[in-house]
Amino acid sequence: MQYFYLLLPFVPLAVVPCHAGTNVFPHGSRAAALGYMGVVNTDIFATYNNQAALGFFSSPQAAVHYENKYFTEALNLSAAAFAMPVPAAGVLGVDLCSFGYARYRETRMGVAWGKQLSTRTAVGAQLCYHLVQVAEYGATSALTAELGLLAEPIENLWVGAHVFNFTSSRYFSNSYHERLPVIFDVGMGYRLAQHASLLVGAKIESGQAAQAKAGVEVVVFKTLALRLGVLVKPVELFAGFGYTYHRLHIDMAFSRHETLGYTPQISLSYNLPQTQKKP
Repeated sequence: MQYFYLLLPFVPLAVVPCHAGTNVFPHGSRAAALGYMGVVNTDIFATYNNQAALGFFSSPQAAVHYENKYFTEALNLSAAAFAMPVPAAGVLGVDLCSFGYARYRETRMGVAWGKQLSTRTAVGAQLCYHLVQVAEYGATSALTAELGLLAEPIENLWVGAHVFNFTSSRYFSNSYHERLPVIFDVGMGYRLAQHASLLVGAKIESGQAAQAKAGVEVVVFKTLALRLGVLVKPVELFAGFGYTYHRLHIDMAFSRHETLGYTPQISLSYNLPQTQKKP
């Protein structure tokens, strides 16, 4: 096992060529604590998880995120996102994230859009540019597109669906022809009571076995929420909390992979004053 951890910094070089730009996306600490159940969350990290949720925003929001995967410096991930309602156009968002270290780095830049179709339904889309840089080997890049849907078919029940890279895009490099995987994420969240919610879902990635996931969130006080989550195949356990102070939201999450160990992460988001009323 000690040799495994010595080799861990080189894991990205071995596994990311098959999944570059996908498994290292930030989900936001709230979604992470709920077992990566971000497809039904209406927070600023919808720019990564499900752009349709942006359609329910009535005010600008901004956020930053940081996580240290398995306490390994080479696997650090940092991100930022911003979204703003635009009259008649819906809500526009931008995001940026960086993963890796000096000898291996992935960067993603995206432009997102979400719009309400009704008081209970919204759709969204995003275009992303992915850049992979490997020391001594150069760089390659790709463009991907995403689509999302979020709806509340009955009161207190939210259903979301999101597809990443539905065009099955390839990298631009002439020497590297790998396709980025197509990833379909679906889930639903139900508010069991005024202060408790249950979320379940699944992720289906091309070439991989489907992953089931679930989470529960309980609001203990008006400003404090506790969260638990689980992801299977492989098993990964999650826990975290969220604290709200006026317009500032602080979310933390901790996860444990059955082989690789622990990952801490933190997100800070801020809601700016409302710019328009909801339809």
